[in-house]
Amino acid sequence: MPKVQVLSADVIARIAAGEVVERPASVVKELMENSLDAGAMKIEVNLTGGGKQLIQVKDNGGGIAREDMEALFYRHATSKLSSKEDLDNILSLGFRGEALYSVSSVAELALKSRAAGQGEAWEIKVHGGARQMILPAAMPANGTDIRVEELFFNTPARKKFLKSDHGEFGQAADVFLPYALLYPQKHLVLTHNGRVVYDLSPEGSGAARAARALALPVEHIITLDKTQQGEAHISGLLGDINVQRPRRDLQFVFVNGRPVQSKGLLFHLNDVYRLILPEGVHPFFVLYLEIPPQEVDVNIHPAKREVRIKDEARIGSMVRRAVEQALMTKGQAKEAVAVFPFEPGVMPADQADQGLAPGRLLFGPGQRSAVPAFVPRPASAAGAVPGHSVSAAPSRAVEPVKAEAQSFFAFTGQLAARRDDSLKERLLHARFLGTFICKYHLFEEGEGLFVVDQHAAQERILFELFTRQMRSGVMEVDRLLAPLVVRLSPRELLTWENLKAQLDALGFESALLGEGAVALQAHPRLIKAPEAAFRALLSDEDKAGAERPVANSRPGDALPGGGRPSQEFLAGLSRRACRASVMSGERMHSDEAREQLKRLMDCDDPFTCPHGRPVFIELKSSFLDRQFLRTS
Repeated sequence: MPKVQVLSADVIARIAAGEVVERPASVVKELMENSLDAGAMKIEVNLTGGGKQLIQVKDNGGGIAREDMEALFYRHATSKLSSKEDLDNILSLGFRGEALYSVSSVAELALKSRAAGQGEAWEIKVHGGARQMILPAAMPANGTDIRVEELFFNTPARKKFLKSDHGEFGQAADVFLPYALLYPQKHLVLTHNGRVVYDLSPEGSGAARAARALALPVEHIITLDKTQQGEAHISGLLGDINVQRPRRDLQFVFVNGRPVQSKGLLFHLNDVYRLILPEGVHPFFVLYLEIPPQEVDVNIHPAKREVRIKDEARIGSMVRRAVEQALMTKGQAKEAVAVFPFEPGVMPADQADQGLAPGRLLFGPGQRSAVPAFVPRPASAAGAVPGHSVSAAPSRAVEPVKAEAQSFFAFTGQLAARRDDSLKERLLHARFLGTFICKYHLFEEGEGLFVVDQHAAQERILFELFTRQMRSGVMEVDRLLAPLVVRLSPRELLTWENLKAQLDALGFESALLGEGAVALQAHPRLIKAPEAAFRALLSDEDKAGAERPVANSRPGDALPGGGRPSQEFLAGLSRRACRASVMSGERMHSDEAREQLKRLMDCDDPFTCPHGRPVFIELKSSFLDRQFLRTS
């Protein structure tokens, strides 16, 4: 019996579907592209259960004629290509003719359409690749209505790897947004479980659409005017220094009207922003690139995410020059934000005279506090925050996270047991020599020279202070005199609703203001930049999301609203405390450097920062002797 066999049509269809349809977001992408290619001015995307139960895309485009419906669900049936020469001149979003064929192979699909100039509509249904009869249907106007239900019903291996409803909806929203930015003149709607998340009516400019869709202040969006070099044209939108994101979630590149991933262009754009943005934050930008279609290959990935651009280095240089000039000539100054937490007894006199409740002024990013980095620690203030009163500041118990935090940070003591305590003793008795370039502290002990990274040391100290509070179940928080208003995008707002119980329990108390804004009323005391940390937790649903309750969990482990904070959530929140660290380049006095070393040696694991980098190194005198060619 021969070993090589020709696969059945059913198996071939499912393999092809696996290349194009990875998740509900893939279906949304393909169906939206079909609607855009059909010239629709209004597209409505309705999802249920994150798209796992229902994906519906309705448009008012040109529609599909009765005579074309029969061939719609054959593989490589398309109206956008007719010969191999057309592959060198692709201007439409779709061209392979695989989308409807692939989707219908792994779902229940119903397509209803009325073509322009025809008086009646027609409907066809496909179940797992099996087509049914084409029947008359009722539609009041031209357009197409496609319903995709029970995705992956016949491929359980693919279905079990889908994320939660909220996670899958987030992926679909990430697909929806680029087209909203690309077509500001079109009306685009996205709903989930009957709730309207995006309702983007036509806008007069790309900046206005970006501001509305992404909840950005339009005054901080720079328009990159069209620039030409040869046959290449670039234009776009750039966020100024005030638009800072915790990750690269608001960066969009379009090539000939197609959203793409281009590592080269993304690198150039992010590298230019290093001129104005600090480390650890990322910019917002939208880049539109128009080049002759024969100079770009969009046929290298089944999902058409990646493209290959001819002479990309030249275009990258063009982009760098244009973006740098726009940022330097049109950008605005950094806005300083003051935060007022309640702390009795330390409010400035001019505020106290106005009858305001007592509070402390904490400085936002980019401002220096007059409070020294370290002060002598009272005997009763173990674990206190440097520069803060221990007894006066309001604190709040966080019992729901105690058990989970204890289990996650139990490894700390085990690591400490394996460390060489004699090294700690040597460091504690070391003599401070000075500071090199406001970055490294130099300590002498015996035959060794210890070089301590002041920033990494402070990161470790604050990380353990934060985790100690989480482990004990008592989180110290600062309550703000004036709530900090944080504008959230629709997707961030949904994530906030999903995680509000966890965030409240961990010290980030907030309330909905309406119009996509949230009032941050309190934050963990160790967080120096509360808005940045709050937004960072909302930007990564996979790590910040709640785990499903386990069968043997104790009642006290569950957070209000169900679920528990994941381990990644707890660890990530702890690492946010690093933002309050003494940064490289900030000068510390000798007493502060000694106090920092003492506190570092009190840590369970003083040898590395929370990110795994070394905190200090030791240079032996023998090493220096070899460098100077000394023999004695």
